[in-house]
Amino acid sequence: MQLDSKRTTLLIGLGVFAVALALRLVGIGWGAPNDIRNHSLHPDEQVITLYSQQIDPTRLDFTPGFYNYGTLYLTSVRIAGDLALTYGGEIAGEGPAAVNAAFARIQMAGRVISAIAGAATAWFVFLILAGRVNLLGAILGSLAMAFAPGHVMHSRFQTPDVFATFLLVVSLYFALRLLPVQEEESIQSRLFVRYGVLAGVFAGLSAGAKYTGILALIALAVACALSTDKVRWKTLALGAGAALVTFVVTTPGVLLESQRFFADFRYEMLHTSTGHGLVFAGTPSGFIFHLQNLSVAFGFVLLLVGAFGLGRAVFRRHAWAIALVAFALAYYILIGRAEVKFVRYVFPLIPVLCIGVGWLAGRAHISPSQPIKHGVVFLAILGVGGVGGGGLTLAVNTTILMTQEDVRDAFAREIMELLEDGESVGFVSDPWFYSIPLFPDSAAMRPFDPRESSMFSDSKNPLLLYVPDNPDERFSWDVRLLTELEPTYVVYSSFEFADLARLMKEPSPPTEYKIQIERAKEFMDILSTHYEPLEVRGDDAVSSFTFPDGTTLHDLMYVRPTLWLWKRKTDLPSESSGSSTTSEPSEEPASTP
Repeated sequence: MQLDSKRTTLLIGLGVFAVALALRLVGIGWGAPNDIRNHSLHPDEQVITLYSQQIDPTRLDFTPGFYNYGTLYLTSVRIAGDLALTYGGEIAGEGPAAVNAAFARIQMAGRVISAIAGAATAWFVFLILAGRVNLLGAILGSLAMAFAPGHVMHSRFQTPDVFATFLLVVSLYFALRLLPVQEEESIQSRLFVRYGVLAGVFAGLSAGAKYTGILALIALAVACALSTDKVRWKTLALGAGAALVTFVVTTPGVLLESQRFFADFRYEMLHTSTGHGLVFAGTPSGFIFHLQNLSVAFGFVLLLVGAFGLGRAVFRRHAWAIALVAFALAYYILIGRAEVKFVRYVFPLIPVLCIGVGWLAGRAHISPSQPIKHGVVFLAILGVGGVGGGGLTLAVNTTILMTQEDVRDAFAREIMELLEDGESVGFVSDPWFYSIPLFPDSAAMRPFDPRESSMFSDSKNPLLLYVPDNPDERFSWDVRLLTELEPTYVVYSSFEFADLARLMKEPSPPTEYKIQIERAKEFMDILSTHYEPLEVRGDDAVSSFTFPDGTTLHDLMYVRPTLWLWKRKTDLPSESSGSSTTSEPSEEPASTP
């Protein structure tokens, strides 16, 4: 069945959007502030909320003073947050509690923006396939996008990645409109220019959310080059100009705060080229690592089918496929060369692969005389369902996780019940989103200042972190936490330990991390001697995000870190020479640095 009816195309596209949106709205409340925690469990949401509030649309002030990425998503969060605060009912309380409640409402508004953008991405994948392939292919390709588990998860976060990907896909949609489905068809020059300008506008909007969105212009350039229309070069120039103007309009700081803009832009470029601390140290090249990311965030079977479909279409010299692959290769080379390898970086590649899946499945389905091609259709259906990783199965599993109480919160409640008067808990590093929330501001954004933290206010059950006289000299996995402060319990998470554990197994770990590795080894030696492991939480649900070498997919682990709790052995003598630092926090280095 061909999609030759605009009404049919619209109705089915809306159905795909509805399914994708419904899936993304389930679990959208994951990690939101609650009765024991003032801040979101996502490490970036507090930063985004704070900087979004520096924008004031009513005064035409769109300069947040923060340019690690463009301003458009921050502006969208500010507008959506204002609407949520105005029409969402009165916020109870006053002071810090009211501020935290307002931030939580703003963050939820930002999450809804991401969810709508994620669902709309699946809709536009369907629109790109409609007309180029039959109904089965268009639906399979769009459902592959709707169910991509990594994309589904991040559609519930107040972050710019899914939003930027949606705008990029809209740009690709208009760029491909320059290429008629049938060779004998032609496009009026007026429409040709219009589509080219719209492709440029949406490329600029995408760049206004994340700078890499500007690469959508590659698809526009290739589409113009492959076209025979007499206004193709004029269209390319107008599209590129529209992208530049749109980017400046959505991120005016490039002109109004140029010094700050270029400082932040350079920082982001340096950051991606040098690495993200221990997280990706010693891991394979980005060209290999991102295949691993795609195999989980999208699905290994779908990755193979989609890549083969695109390759087949290019071999058959389909102009639309050549334009898409040109963009995808340029983008893949960009992220492959980088040292920061988050899963979210592959999101712009997933819609392109979905188009490959849909086109190949659709073409194979119309070849009844060739049973092997029916096997391709069956394989695509299995991939969308989750066979071979990714797909609907993993999307549903992670959704279930995100509808339940987070493992950190649940563990915190149990530990609070477990503690007897005077018993203390030690943290191996500055608390953050990964920590068990044993005090309300545990997930507050960095930098952590021990001199101002409420962490040390509980004298009944002290929370301990070894901080020397000069707080700037503190470091994680300091053995003095165990030998001097002697907490009753010690807690840490996979975000603090997994990468160190992986590097400990390396015969020649990166030189720049040897000190950290040695500190962690010494700490674990003493911990295993003086303490006994009491409980491990979270490791039952993360096998899909952890590979045999210990590598974890960092930004998928946000929803399910592994947590460890150790208890000090009761038959050990104190090593602190009579010090009372474990019972009175006011005398601990951590509380009076």
